[in-house]
Amino acid sequence: MTRTHLLIATAAVAVAGHAVADDVGFASLQARLGSAMPTGASVSIGQTEAQESTGNFGPNRATGEFAGKTFTDMSGSSGISGHATFVGQNLYGSATSIAPGISRIWVYEAGSFAQGACLNFGSPSLLPATPPGGTSPVRIFNHSWIGSFGTTAIDNEVLRRADYAMQRDDTLFVVGENNGAGSARQPLMSATYNGIAVGLMSGNHSAGNLPAGNDGAGRMKPELVAPGDFTSFSTPVVSAAAALMYDTANSAAYSSNASRRKGVTVKSVLMCGATHSATWQNQAATSGASRGITAKPLDPIYGAGTVNVDRAHRILTATEAFGAPTTTGALAGTPSALACWDYETLTAGYQRHYRIEVPTTCDVSVLVAWNRNPSSFTSVIAPGVMDLRLELKKVVGGVATAITGTAGAGIYAGGNVLSASTLDNVEHLYVRGLTPGSYVISVTRDDALAISAGATVSWLVDANILGDLNNDGLVNGADLGTLLGAWGTPGPGDLNGDGIVNGADLGVMLGAWR
Repeated sequence: MTRTHLLIATAAVAVAGHAVADDVGFASLQARLGSAMPTGASVSIGQTEAQESTGNFGPNRATGEFAGKTFTDMSGSSGISGHATFVGQNLYGSATSIAPGISRIWVYEAGSFAQGACLNFGSPSLLPATPPGGTSPVRIFNHSWIGSFGTTAIDNEVLRRADYAMQRDDTLFVVGENNGAGSARQPLMSATYNGIAVGLMSGNHSAGNLPAGNDGAGRMKPELVAPGDFTSFSTPVVSAAAALMYDTANSAAYSSNASRRKGVTVKSVLMCGATHSATWQNQAATSGASRGITAKPLDPIYGAGTVNVDRAHRILTATEAFGAPTTTGALAGTPSALACWDYETLTAGYQRHYRIEVPTTCDVSVLVAWNRNPSSFTSVIAPGVMDLRLELKKVVGGVATAITGTAGAGIYAGGNVLSASTLDNVEHLYVRGLTPGSYVISVTRDDALAISAGATVSWLVDANILGDLNNDGLVNGADLGTLLGAWGTPGPGDLNGDGIVNGADLGVMLGAWR
């Protein structure tokens, strides 16, 4: 394999610690959950690395942070790679990672992964291998490397195989962008449809539209950003965040719904829950008849924003919503929670509608992500991909009414209420200053292709209601249970900020009951 600008550490790197925990919502999640905090302990990880030097692509297993962890070689034995060790610390290190409970790691060399060790490129009769790990199979493959086989046809085949594997196995490939703002893009592995391409909070990474030659040229990358000096080390932060989501989905409280463990669901909630900076924008028109409309769902540099595990966890732990096939049906049904998600397999002509009641002026994030499901790896014509549209409408006089253009004046301060890319396999609404009222979220499939694939829509309404500990827009028995479960501890449920959950906080909650 020909690789350029491989993401190799050449100096000491500032790896994850308290600053990273704060940047990605880890501290907030820990404060909210206390001893119920997920650690990634139930999740198996694949770590794929380029060779730092001949034969050296694996982490230093004698590193203190890796004590008690098991490593399985999938590309033969390896010498020590400093780069792989830094990646491992950010991904599963006991003192460095936000997912220190990860203890089972399968190690791959990048070229081997693309070929006989996993994706089976070069073996036309073979499908990609199923994930290793037995009853606890690998769910996340971290790719802190970039490269190319030298031709777009070969690279596209590898990427199609990767997307096929993710759709089939409910896995996620979390992959790094190139370092350096404006740097040349490498297709492997950031040009996948179904994975998550990762950049840096600083914006110092390759970004923008995929160039000609890639399947789906013009699609936006990256999907998320995270802290780190290089993308090699921001990528495992996102992988660790995904591990916390999978670990949550595996826990007894949530494991009964297998859709939580789907790769596209984890991707959707991570992207929807991302922190949007004050300058984040997805090129929506700001005035006139097109106000609030965009064909570019993501920020051209920062994607959906900075990964935030607290916000994503709030979405994932909600009871799955079930949308109505018509807006009339959505209006007649019970409103959905203010932090929620729904997984569907979308056939041609499919629509789903969800009503939400926004209690106070706030910002709202809505995102739908869906998979490519290629049936051919080598066709000259790229496999078809569904085309979805995402819109937020306001209920006026009992009717869901479009708020694009001048109709949205006074209803929201900025952002977009319609996302309609014809290229990307994600649509995203980020609405600033949405006023109180009844609204409908609509997901519509616009293509007529004879294909289907999984899709997950997620949303988060930042209403910040005092006492609403699960952020569903209500203060009720669910929140009371959380408060009582934390009685006598610092939280969650310390509503008056005195450092302990007690009768004073119970009084605050009962006063806000709704």
